[in-house]
Amino acid sequence: MKFAANNMTEKEKKELTGYINRRRFILILLSLFCVYLLINVISIRVRLYEQKQQLNLITEQIAVAQLENDELRHMMSGTEAEYIERIAREKLGYAAVDERVYEDITGID
Repeated sequence: MKFAANNMTEKEKKELTGYINRRRFILILLSLFCVYLLINVISIRVRLYEQKQQLNLITEQIAVAQLENDELRHMMSGTEAEYIERIAREKLGYAAVDERVYEDITGID
């Protein structure tokens, strides 16, 4: 749409200038809104990434706690006397009166 600037009256020139200024203003507003949306999308993606990492860490901690619970349940299985005897042998290094305890000193598990 071409306008012949020479054939226009002052009123038409002002109207055309106002129209162009409104279009520029709307274009600037739309551009700013797009930048705002882009910044929000990026910040949401960063938060999502951080929360996924935190979720993975918590999931690992839960798995470790479940393993510890299973181990404790296994240790506590049996009678109370068996449990006390197992703790005395494993943690305190005790042995029965007529029992010989051999230790592996080779360092191979």
